[in-house]
Amino acid sequence: MNGISTSSAQISLRGLRKNFGRLEVLKGISLDVQRGEVVVVIGPSGSGKSTLLRCVNLLETPTDGEVRIQGGLLNDPTRSHRKQEQYLNTVRRKVGMVFQHFNLFPHLTVLENLTLAPTQLLGKNLTQARAEARDLLNTVGVLDKQDVYPGKLSGGQKQRVAIARALALEPDAMLFDEPTSALDPEMVGGVLAVMEKLAKAGMTMMVVTHEMHFAEKVSDRVVFMSDGLVIEEGSPSEIFYQPFHERTQAFLADVR
Repeated sequence: MNGISTSSAQISLRGLRKNFGRLEVLKGISLDVQRGEVVVVIGPSGSGKSTLLRCVNLLETPTDGEVRIQGGLLNDPTRSHRKQEQYLNTVRRKVGMVFQHFNLFPHLTVLENLTLAPTQLLGKNLTQARAEARDLLNTVGVLDKQDVYPGKLSGGQKQRVAIARALALEPDAMLFDEPTSALDPEMVGGVLAVMEKLAKAGMTMMVVTHEMHFAEKVSDRVVFMSDGLVIEEGSPSEIFYQPFHERTQAFLADVR
């Protein structure tokens, strides 16, 4: 394996399997995400959605199968440990991830949270990093919180800061792992609005979410998972209004 693929997909998964002990969470998933495409993954709790997303940037190591980002094979067994770590660090700078529980550094201000990685990983000077961070905070609507510590922010504000922090590394793609599930209902709309803005700007996105309206409105393609398998995928209109599989139909009947 030379790490080069002929696939034009920005994210490409082939035969992806993940076991935790005897529990098989992913059961051979193949999926492509094209550049600029927004793919939303839905399904019942425990279906393997978050594990799938975490395998994309190898936060979870697949038991079997291939993960390719822009053609490069992430889980190449022929790489030495040192080269693999270097390669993963490079890839992760280009694939931002936003988690359910924000993961902000509590001892740093909002602005410091955004400037840490660009100065340490991208080599930007602090003046440039701060200017770009303020632009991002303005984009997500929390510029007025730049000097505040995360503990003083609401959940919705924390998540918007987390999105801005991921964008500070100038990623080519973004992964969102249930970014609104820990938020109070009144905070959800602001976070989804930021994500919609990113989608309209052409950001490649994989989103695991229970927000069906967002999936229907913003996605280019919806993937329905159940029991570690992709059961069905298609356009939002196909999945939400003409689902083929009975499991998809039953799930949507429960959540809509």
